[in-house]
Amino acid sequence: MEITSAVKAKGNLLEVDVANLWINRLIGDELLPDDGIREGKWPDWVLDGSPRPSSRFTFTTYRYYKKGDELQESGLLGPVNILGVKVK
Repeated sequence: MEITSAVKAKGNLLEVDVANLWINRLIGDELLPDDGIREGKWPDWVLDGSPRPSSRFTFTTYRYYKKGDELQESGLLGPVNILGVKVK
């Protein structure tokens, strides 16, 4: 990506937001205690609006992925290089 018009001679700050794939979040959450649907019933914390008892991020009605499933390649892959080029 050409960034010449966005940079100054000094004092530049580069921020990169990196996201993961949803599948990896689902697999990771399988390592945490299950606080979801049991025997076809919604958990009490959902029904009464109370805080979630586990630190899971996800909630699904069907758990397709299991702990130990292979994570998918995701996020910032490979090195990031910023190259300075002198313009004549």
